[in-house]
Amino acid sequence: MKDLTIGLLNELYGKLITEKQSDIIRSYYDYDLSLAEIASTYGVSRQAAHDAIKKGEQSLLDCEYKLGFLAKNYGLKEELESVLENIENNDLNLAKESIKKLINNL
Repeated sequence: MKDLTIGLLNELYGKLITEKQSDIIRSYYDYDLSLAEIASTYGVSRQAAHDAIKKGEQSLLDCEYKLGFLAKNYGLKEELESVLENIENNDLNLAKESIKKLINNL
């Protein structure tokens, strides 16, 4: 089973790896091409396609480890969902405090 997080990381950090690695990862994760299809498209062996994916994945994971944009995005989403829930429950003071906290963390 494919880890779709890699596709998201490629959207965020794809410019920080080689263009070919990014394209191959996009083909594999976003377009669900097989290794054989990728190999045929890029004129490489299945093993070379596999290696490009693995090296690209590791580079993307390293970028996320160092920069943490995806994790920050998930955290922000959870906090905003909490604010929305507070508004829906008419707890406007708590929502207001949560928004102030979010602004201060930016």
